[in-house]
Amino acid sequence: MKRKKETFAQSIVLLMISQVIVKILGLAYRLYLTNKPTYGDEGNAITSAAFQVYSLLLSITSIGIPGAVSRLVAQRTSIGDHKGAYKIFKISLALFSVVGILGSYALVCSSKFISNQIIGMPEVELSLIALAPSIFLVSIISVYKGYFNGREKMRVTANAQTFDQLTKTCTIIFIIEIATMISKFTDIAGIVSFVNLATTIGNIVEFSYLYIYYRKELPEIKKEIITSVNYRHVRSLKTIKEILFVSVPMSLSPFIGSVGKNLDATTIIRGLQTNINYEKAKVQYGILSGKVDTLINFPLSFSGTISTALIPGIAAAKSRNKLDEVEQRINIALLIGMLIALPTTAILFFYPNDILKLLFPNASEGGLILKISALSIIFVTIEQTIRGVLIGIGNNKVPIISITTGVVVRLILNKILIPMNIYIGGINGAAIASLVSHISMAIICYISLKKEINIKIRKKNLLKATLATTIFIIVSKIIYKIGIEKVNIKLNLIIALLVGIILYAILIILLRIIEIKQLKTKGKDKKTKNKFKSKNPVTLYK
Repeated sequence: MKRKKETFAQSIVLLMISQVIVKILGLAYRLYLTNKPTYGDEGNAITSAAFQVYSLLLSITSIGIPGAVSRLVAQRTSIGDHKGAYKIFKISLALFSVVGILGSYALVCSSKFISNQIIGMPEVELSLIALAPSIFLVSIISVYKGYFNGREKMRVTANAQTFDQLTKTCTIIFIIEIATMISKFTDIAGIVSFVNLATTIGNIVEFSYLYIYYRKELPEIKKEIITSVNYRHVRSLKTIKEILFVSVPMSLSPFIGSVGKNLDATTIIRGLQTNINYEKAKVQYGILSGKVDTLINFPLSFSGTISTALIPGIAAAKSRNKLDEVEQRINIALLIGMLIALPTTAILFFYPNDILKLLFPNASEGGLILKISALSIIFVTIEQTIRGVLIGIGNNKVPIISITTGVVVRLILNKILIPMNIYIGGINGAAIASLVSHISMAIICYISLKKEINIKIRKKNLLKATLATTIFIIVSKIIYKIGIEKVNIKLNLIIALLVGIILYAILIILLRIIEIKQLKTKGKDKKTKNKFKSKNPVTLYK
């Protein structure tokens, strides 16, 4: 029986539910590791340094693939060309398998040089070797995800990433506990390498699920190919060029971001050593990259999810010239993103120390860093959502410009602020630099969107969401103050936030911030005014 395509709202909800599960599991193992005496902030520093290098290679070999493949597949399927869509998938799979193998090999061969000469942390070498197989696995996983996303089957991506994180979390706890019990393993570099090996194991499970699902879907895919219309034969070499034409620019943004993160790690650790020794600098960086970034990235994963869901839908809607649908999707995406970003920003800004004491009782330093970093959530949400729109309509240039600007701003401010031995210096300076860079990126993306599309941003509901967040935080603060002397401090925080969140949900309904009818994004077949200012429509065949 042929399955129906998911609606835009269903795609977002499915991916968000998956992200909730993934992030809760991720937070669970991060709490487990950070509170473990043999791991702590030092282990977080080594893990983060290894992951920055890993992410840099992923940005070259795979990060742009899901968006590129989903966009190309969505463009083909939207006009009934299922055969062309499947050809994109097969060629992408072959192409990026080779790229992934080369990436894994390069990481293994250069692990010692990178850890010693570039990062300046010899402990990272084992972790890089443990992560190397994931470069290949993620490359082919990304192609499968892109194909299913382009066919508007986000459920597959949601399930795959859930299985990946569940496997990773269970493996981390199992390996560390067994290693500790058997040999009283206390070598921090060895422990971190086992943690990173769990990432590779999780990717193996994720790929297995995607491949099994693909095999089950193959009969339906073959039927779609037989009934395909508007197919135009294109030579394989030309198809490869088209894939690279889309994927390379899309990979440049995360690549530049990853380069920035790696330079960020280097400038932070070396900048901190102006006033403190290497060991203390490593711990300070671990606070920022391990605890603070983990908490900040929790809500940001949802805006990333929205961006993922936007790309194929926007590409397909523009291909069919359903421009009202494009505008509606953008407004829904921005609203849903801000409904998550506003309250999470408020919670982390007004309760930084309490949150850290609740989640990291054995390593709760970093309240001010978290408070500063929390403000970036709103701006990253705006930037990620708009980036998905721009990619969907075929504009890859602005995301590259915005992220390059952000990296340059952050590095300049790191150089200026971190060496300062004052309130806005040190690790606080790194948080401020990151915040300013995200603000600049959001501004560039927003201005570019307004220039690209004659779109009307519906600000009324965004203002209502801000009002609901303000009421929520005021009420939670009152409850928290009342309970300080009467209830256990941790329980008091949980009660205050829980009541506030329930109130926030009620206000969303009472203020009619979002309604069911807003989530129906099916395009109408009526003629629509051209809202695109760009004279370069999405091109299906070159």
